Amino acid sequence: MFIFDFDETLTVRSSSDPIDELAHENLSDIDYRYEKVHHCWNRRMNEVHKRLVEQGIQTEQQIETFGRIELDPGVRELFHDISMKNGKIIVMSNACDLVIRECLQAQNLFQYVHKIESNPVRQTHPVIVIDEYENPLQTQCKICEPNLCKGSIIDRYRENDEVDRIIFIGDGDNDVCAALRLSQTDIVFAKCDETGRKIYAMSDLLNKQYFDQLKAELFLWNTMKNIQEILHTKNIL
Repeated sequence: MFIFDFDETLTVRSSSDPIDELAHENLSDIDYRYEKVHHCWNRRMNEVHKRLVEQGIQTEQQIETFGRIELDPGVRELFHDISMKNGKIIVMSNACDLVIRECLQAQNLFQYVHKIESNPVRQTHPVIVIDEYENPLQTQCKICEPNLCKGSIIDRYRENDEVDRIIFIGDGDNDVCAALRLSQTDIVFAKCDETGRKIYAMSDLLNKQYFDQLKAELFLWNTMKNIQEILHTKNIL
């Protein structure tokens, strides 16, 4: 089973960036509430979607933007290789299922995805409303945000005997929990910047703070091509 994060893993940049850029004014008040008050990403995005509609930017235009989110150039080839080996692809993200589905469908990649594990969109009109994946909000995991714990999703797949080996690919701090739930037979890919100009939280935290807790084999990646080459070398693809 291959589990991919979405934002800045499959995508080149955060999927919220092109949505935020539709706004006619800055969203500093919304960002302040997210960072200082509730810390819940889908609640932030619900406020953004509402603000956009108030500014005359309707749901249809927002959804069209989802379809134009840029993916890493190597995603298509990697997904194809995985499907040729009958591997299951899961997209696990703290974004929302609508964004992921619209993006992948627009680029003819949704056919490869077995399941999306993300915050569900309850309605699209008159305003896009995203519900929490975890309801009630989870309080046990202090690494993940309260609305979605990626580690608990990993545990559920393992407990249901759905998989012998998990290969997890991520980049951010909210991917650390999932990495720590992997076993010795699993593989984790943490994104890094080969130039050293950008620090990705997942690789930084796993190397500096959580390395002793990590059981899975760790590889660093910068492009999907890197991942594909490593998996071919290990005869997984």
